[in-house]
Amino acid sequence: MSLNDKIDQVKGAVKEEAGKLTGDVKTETEGFAEKVTAKVKEVAEGVKDTFEGTVDGVKNIVNENKDDVAEKVNNFANNVKDAVEGTIDGIKNIVNKDKE
Repeated sequence: MSLNDKIDQVKGAVKEEAGKLTGDVKTETEGFAEKVTAKVKEVAEGVKDTFEGTVDGVKNIVNENKDDVAEKVNNFANNVKDAVEGTIDGIKNIVNKDKE
């Protein structure tokens, strides 16, 4: 949240109150719109900061664990390879028994 957004919110609130006090609906409405616009900008900035923080956190987790993940993937691939080779050997044995 920036200082400018807070200042714009205050300026909008002051303008809105001035419009209420003077009975000037246009000034009141403009002040309200300026106040709300500044608040929306502030909230959007907060969401952006939160999202960027989340992305940075995920990047850090991935970078910290990439070697571990690579090892797990490699182990899984080797297990799959062994299972496929075992299945092929089993099929060969069955085929060879049928030939006898």
